[in-house]
Amino acid sequence: MRRRAGAWLCGAAVFSAIAVLGALGLLPSLEDADKIASVVGATAGLLSLGVAVQTLRAGRRDGDPPPQDEPARRLARALEELTEAVGEQWRAEAATRGIGDNDRLLTLRWTARPASVLSGAPDVRDLNGPEEVVAAYRATGARRLVIVGGAGSGKSALAVLLTLGLAERRRPDPQGGSGPAPVYLSLASWNPELQGLRAWLARRLAEDYPFLRSRARYGTDMPARLVQRRGALLFVLDGLDEIPAASRVAALREIDRADLADLVLTCRRDEYDGALLAGGRTVAGAAHATIEPLTAGDLDLDFLTYGYAPLQAQRWIPVLERIRRRPQGRLARALRTPLMASLARDVYQHPDRDPAELIRPNAFPSEGSVERHLAHALIPALFRPPADDDRRGPWDGRDAERWLRHLAAALPPQQREIRWWELSSLARTTDRLLSAAFSALAIGPAIGLGFHLLWGPWAGLAIGGVFALAMAGAAVRTLPPPSALYFGKLRKLWAPLMGGLEVGAVAVIVCSIREGPEFGVPAGLFLGVPVGFVYAWAAPDATVRTVTPRRLLYQDIRVAVVFGLTYGVTTGVVVGFAVDPLYGAVFGLFCGLSGACFYGPVWLLAFRVDNVGVIAWVHYTFARLALVPRRRLPWRTLAFLEEAHRRGALRQVGAVYEFRHQVVRDALATPG
Repeated sequence: MRRRAGAWLCGAAVFSAIAVLGALGLLPSLEDADKIASVVGATAGLLSLGVAVQTLRAGRRDGDPPPQDEPARRLARALEELTEAVGEQWRAEAATRGIGDNDRLLTLRWTARPASVLSGAPDVRDLNGPEEVVAAYRATGARRLVIVGGAGSGKSALAVLLTLGLAERRRPDPQGGSGPAPVYLSLASWNPELQGLRAWLARRLAEDYPFLRSRARYGTDMPARLVQRRGALLFVLDGLDEIPAASRVAALREIDRADLADLVLTCRRDEYDGALLAGGRTVAGAAHATIEPLTAGDLDLDFLTYGYAPLQAQRWIPVLERIRRRPQGRLARALRTPLMASLARDVYQHPDRDPAELIRPNAFPSEGSVERHLAHALIPALFRPPADDDRRGPWDGRDAERWLRHLAAALPPQQREIRWWELSSLARTTDRLLSAAFSALAIGPAIGLGFHLLWGPWAGLAIGGVFALAMAGAAVRTLPPPSALYFGKLRKLWAPLMGGLEVGAVAVIVCSIREGPEFGVPAGLFLGVPVGFVYAWAAPDATVRTVTPRRLLYQDIRVAVVFGLTYGVTTGVVVGFAVDPLYGAVFGLFCGLSGACFYGPVWLLAFRVDNVGVIAWVHYTFARLALVPRRRLPWRTLAFLEEAHRRGALRQVGAVYEFRHQVVRDALATPG
């Protein structure tokens, strides 16, 4: 019904355009009425053919209704493929973070209490891998769990292991009972004062797993349906403490209001207790688990020297002996969290570093001084050039440390995530100027040259100037996210084809009125059909895979190139043939730039983009143009972020990067 209504609406728009042109006196004289009638008749026939084809298809669908279990099948397919994507995503990320099999070398434990503190004794369990974490979660007997612990105690690592373990053990069952599909989400980007939890969860599902937006595969609005379906998903929400303190009470209130059946929430102990005292409410029906600090006996030589050369590993022996002799000493207390233990392992892996400096007399007067030393030394150690200079990489040296220090200091304190499409906020003034100038120089000529052909030079200059100022203002104010569109395989050719023919019909009318039907019909079809075809072809990526920062960048560039070429070639060829080749080339160039680099009103109506203005990839380019000369970022910014992630300085959650830990970011942001 929507497609049929859209076709009729398109036809109405065509004839309304004819009426408006007639009212403005832009139609030819009456002696050309027979030409106009023939053009209108041909266009109406074309539209009627499209309506008939779509009505016939709709009638077939109405006459043969889908099976009653089709929504259930689509939901089951979405859960199965989401589980597959989640497992693939966190299997790779766990290996990058070193929290897979390597974690079996370090004994973590939690003390879990049931939902009712009056029943049952605390359950202390060792956690050394996905299997044990899943078993410990299920042993709580609750569908909701709150995990608390100190800074660096391993909350995020346990959340990842739990997500991975549940995803690997979930098996689709035709009779049901396979359990909810786990989804890990970082709470750092949630503002509970502005958005409810269910709405935020649906948005994040659509962003991190864009294949769920495929209507052909899953139906309408599958992310929201998954969130609303009770028991479909188990949400692992990591980092309540990463929400600003003033919003944590509101966050707990929204969590309670959302009434999610299956939920795991992690938070620092002090921040969670403070939110409970301030708000007077907890997560209803949730068991609580507290991660215990490491003991001196938990620090194992195999963990601290994982990946070390044999000679380098032997340097840790006297350090471990000191820790075991003085289990309450400064060094033993400093290394009682998995974070600090892993920092120490990474800092002293290079042959030029000796962990014996940790036990040098009077070197570190307090536990805090040891922690600060390790946090400050991490990035130089990760990007230290290898002993063999012949294998020096492009990111080795102090440049990498300087770039990360700038990111840590320049990002707003409340922003934990590094998004490539928002790096322009680090050079906001320059980005605004470049965006405004680029918008005016691209949009103004495209609109002005077009209206110059219709109404003369003064009209083109005035209208082009107005549009240039309007788009410059929009580009200054907005920062759109990357495009989610994808040009995949054409399994249903008729839909883009009919969309192209409908747009082409409008173009035929306009071109025929301007130049006559003998030119207008072929020119209009050449101008309109490709544009309509591309708009109908573009759709969210239905490939079952997780989104990555580079994939988003390439997708944004690919969409810009396709739309830019479509607009530029069609308008340039038609105008060049009708007016002048040079005029057509210039007009096509500016139309191509406008179609490639801007979200305009057509995009807003067709794809419901968040903002009108310059696309994300252009903002990313402007940010580099502003920051690279000042040595704030490398030109290959995304490649550097990927390398920092691979080396362990950053962690990746979906399409964004985060610093390895807030302790590391604070150390980088501190001068000296």
